Amino acid sequence: MKLLAMMGLVGVAVAQPLVKPDFADKLFPYITYSSVWSGTPASLTDVAVPNVLIVYGEKEDPRVVAQAGKIAYYLGQWTEDIGFGVEEVKASKIPPLLVSDKQLKGMNYKNIIVVGTNNRVVKDLRLSFDRPTIQVIEKDGKNIMVVGGKNVEDVIKASKYLSDVELNSKAGAYKTFFSFVALRGYIEKGEFDAAYRLVKSPTGLSACGKKMSLAAPIVANWSEDVKNVVKTRNAILYSELPKALQERDKEKAIQLWQKAMFTCYQCHQGIGIPQMRKFKPLEEIHSKHQRIAESFGLLSQNSCAACHRGETQIRGYK
Repeated sequence: MKLLAMMGLVGVAVAQPLVKPDFADKLFPYITYSSVWSGTPASLTDVAVPNVLIVYGEKEDPRVVAQAGKIAYYLGQWTEDIGFGVEEVKASKIPPLLVSDKQLKGMNYKNIIVVGTNNRVVKDLRLSFDRPTIQVIEKDGKNIMVVGGKNVEDVIKASKYLSDVELNSKAGAYKTFFSFVALRGYIEKGEFDAAYRLVKSPTGLSACGKKMSLAAPIVANWSEDVKNVVKTRNAILYSELPKALQERDKEKAIQLWQKAMFTCYQCHQGIGIPQMRKFKPLEEIHSKHQRIAESFGLLSQNSCAACHRGETQIRGYK
């Protein structure tokens, strides 16, 4: 399911900056779901697209601008398209993502990530920083994330955390989570080959490799109970369950899937071990898993019992 870094703990060489308010970096509305490629036979709905503009100052240090580009790259790893159709192409209006503070002035926007302090937004907000900082401010109905610091080096440190850790983690977390739900659907339908490929895909269930890699440096500090939960989960998802899929054993695959889900609950809900995820995820992003389940016919009379049963019957965003 959602793996290690969704717990809110990621240990990497990139030090965590000051985050204001708590968990603001994890709860920012980075993406949304939209229709894409309208006007073509391949038109789709419910596609993950960016929900932010990434802003840099026209007079900003080139090293900071480069970090803004890196943040855009990792956001691209999470999303599935920039969000456009035939009409936008005709009007030469492919949605922007990376813009200068001067360009921003004439644009309609709701959420922005401002990278650096040498820009009009930070000056208008009268912000100052004494260390690497990620600060989120709500003003005039807009969500403004400022990636700042007392100097260029501080800004780069904060930017690297946002790209290399936070967005990198979320890209792996949500691709894994939604793939885990789809996996249950493929098993239910008896589509074992598709299920097996989903487990092995770097953009499917194996996308959690991002999270395992990011969490690896702090695993040594975890209790044996937590380590054992992670070991159990990994053994199920990457050894036992693929074997059951290859053997086309539906009953065993469902049982293993349910056992894997319980390990997710142990970490996220704190069942038998300390609760590792310290924040409530954004329902507007998280709830897509319900639509995935519905598309496989897993919801019966608004019941989620095909997945949420026994020790995993708890639903919602607590």
